[in-house]
Amino acid sequence: MRITHPLAVRAAAAAMLSMPAVASATLIIEPVFLSTEGSGPAETVLGFYLPDFINPATGEPFLTADEPGEVVTYPAGFPRDEGLAEVVRFYNNTEFDITGFTLVLVGTAIEPEPFNFTVQRDPNVDAVWGDANGDGLIGLSDIFSTVTVSEDGRTITFSDGLIPVGGRFTDYIFSTTTDQQPFLAAIDASFSGTRAAVPEPGTLALFGVASLLLTGTRRRRTVPAACWRPA
Repeated sequence: MRITHPLAVRAAAAAMLSMPAVASATLIIEPVFLSTEGSGPAETVLGFYLPDFINPATGEPFLTADEPGEVVTYPAGFPRDEGLAEVVRFYNNTEFDITGFTLVLVGTAIEPEPFNFTVQRDPNVDAVWGDANGDGLIGLSDIFSTVTVSEDGRTITFSDGLIPVGGRFTDYIFSTTTDQQPFLAAIDASFSGTRAAVPEPGTLALFGVASLLLTGTRRRRTVPAACWRPA
């Protein structure tokens, strides 16, 4: 089913939570993608693509998606990681303007320490994408205007948005369980996007000429020294 915020999502959320599949599910999980001011890295802003970030449980990197369609697998669930939700932000350090995300619940996970996890794949995992924060919506985003949830509740797609190269955003979840017991799900995630435009060499040359002309124009202006202030 195709869901567009806000009214359709509200109706779909109510319908999904009344479905037998959701009633029998243990974990209800809801992704959050919000825009953040600024661009590029900072003290608590991590790159979306981190090929040197190793999962100690496997000895392998896992944040390795830098092109559309490439899949990364990670754990998320209840209780959620408050540090990730409240402090850590991400920026798009790929060469693509991100236009959407697809997240698939593919099994369960064990994570005794942060980023030290193993995954058990299970197509019948007792988890769904749903309204975990009680606002009547499935998914929260001021970036992507369309949210699509599969009939079985295990695939959610955010689309019709844009995170440009360098753009900062949040990537965390709301979550709950029907029995309030801890539950970590394994998630396969990928993004859609278009390669960021790079000016052609000829265009760069024109930019250079224009810059020189503008600089020359500015230099020909006479500004009294007493009136000048740095920007």
